[in-house]
Amino acid sequence: MEHYKGLKSLKISMKVILAMYSLMLSNLICAQEKAFTPEITFYTEIYPPANYVEQEKLVGITIDTLKTIWNELDQPEQYIHIVPWARGYRYSLEQQNSALFTMSRTPARENLFKWVGPIFNSTHVLIAKKSKHLKFTNLSEIFNYKIATVRSDISEISLNQVGFPEHNLARVSELSLAYKMMESDRVDMIVVTIHGFEHLAKQLKFNTSLYERVWEVNKYGNYIAFNKQTSDSIISKYQKALKNISQQHLLIKKKYDLSPLEY
Repeated sequence: MEHYKGLKSLKISMKVILAMYSLMLSNLICAQEKAFTPEITFYTEIYPPANYVEQEKLVGITIDTLKTIWNELDQPEQYIHIVPWARGYRYSLEQQNSALFTMSRTPARENLFKWVGPIFNSTHVLIAKKSKHLKFTNLSEIFNYKIATVRSDISEISLNQVGFPEHNLARVSELSLAYKMMESDRVDMIVVTIHGFEHLAKQLKFNTSLYERVWEVNKYGNYIAFNKQTSDSIISKYQKALKNISQQHLLIKKKYDLSPLEY
């Protein structure tokens, strides 16, 4: 009996030792993964409500979501570089371990980046002053008017895809500049997301009732786009973390008054 008890105690002790060893090994692997995970250089533009500056602080749906992802991954917040979209796009294409947001995931871009998302969706529309009384029954009618768009943004790409003539396209570096061109009648319309226009109105304090949607261009999901050379393990970690924070993510979208149609 004493021999049996001794063997039983030994087995229990071995199980405890093995469990402790397994835990130590798991912690060591996690620590090594963190140690060897390269730092990502993040780029963004000013484009509310996804990413913009308010009271000297970078905020927005994607900003808050990314910070929540970092918290879920037990990583410190990283510096986010604010640059014109075209420059950020070029950097994220060329630089290893870089990422750009918030980017619409289109067929043309699919194989150029690795993707984490969707963060939210975007419906791109043409906006004009109501006083212009613009009404269209087919796409070709739009080609006779001048439209402002953000350079290299999905809005410009969308217009190029439908064959919009180059000579009627005004490219600017920021959405606010596109709006100012429309307001001063230098262009007839701007191409913008529904939520982007609503948040721009809050930022610049103009009355949205003076404007109207005259055409829907397309709808895409918005993602964080990582350089193609980024490790698949990093993409997997970020995507898993986004899934884990789904409830917080929902609250973030509500916080920024995103239309439920674009969740």
